[in-house]
Amino acid sequence: MASEDVKTSESAVSKIVNLAEEAKLAKEEIKPTKYQVYSVCKSLIAGGVAGGVSRTAVAPLERLKILLQVQNPHNIKYNGTVQGLKYIWRTEGFRGLFKGNGTNCARIVPNSAVKFFSYEQASKGILYLYQQQTGNDDAQLTPLLRLGAGACAGIIAMSATYPMDMVRGRLTVQTENSPCQYRGISHALSTVLREEGFRGLYKGWLPSVIGVIPYVGLNFAVYGSLKDWLIKSKPFGLVEDNELGIVTRLACGAAAGTVGQTVAYPLDVIRRRMQMVGWNNASSIVAGDGRNKAPP
Repeated sequence: MASEDVKTSESAVSKIVNLAEEAKLAKEEIKPTKYQVYSVCKSLIAGGVAGGVSRTAVAPLERLKILLQVQNPHNIKYNGTVQGLKYIWRTEGFRGLFKGNGTNCARIVPNSAVKFFSYEQASKGILYLYQQQTGNDDAQLTPLLRLGAGACAGIIAMSATYPMDMVRGRLTVQTENSPCQYRGISHALSTVLREEGFRGLYKGWLPSVIGVIPYVGLNFAVYGSLKDWLIKSKPFGLVEDNELGIVTRLACGAAAGTVGQTVAYPLDVIRRRMQMVGWNNASSIVAGDGRNKAPP
């Protein structure tokens, strides 16, 4: 009887120990989820701050670019980079250089969040289909499939925040002499929705979607090709131990972005001009002044 009691107690102790270990393992499995959430939040905040700083730094050039894209060709006010920046400074002052930048910065965090989530989901979906097609459960995403996932994420994120980009374009274009002023993001969104309907918030969406494909594709392709060429040829001592330095990687990224932006730029011009169509009391920049006044 004593031996049976000992065995029973040992069995009970063993069960308790096993339950404690399982609880500990379950607790440890929960921790990575918390860390992942923290990591995602940290990435979004860091990306939002970095994006806001970078966009603010180039805001004058970004505003001038939009003004050049949409101005009335029969009533030219902005003619080149230097002249255009001087004209904005003379007519609107320092604040004029940064008009519309607040909307652009406010768009960064939700855009980054949607893009991050969309890329994860698109990658999982594409990987699942790829594994089903190949019959290999251990298959991984190829660079081309990652490119497709990135393009999907870019299109979804751009579509989700497109109304903010649309009103940002109009806020950027209007001047102090515009017949009707949008007072801010909320006022612009509500005014466009009331006067032009829901579709008005997505004017120019299609050229934006089409432009994402060559822009993202060429970014990846040019960057990868430059990186491979530099590692193989090793010119000017830029490569050490088959690794590119930070400055070299930045230069490759800049070159890739330039090529992608140049090829997709005509679609960007079309998008901006389509965003101005239907704007009641459009800015004098778009409609023109005096005898040269024309509907956008």
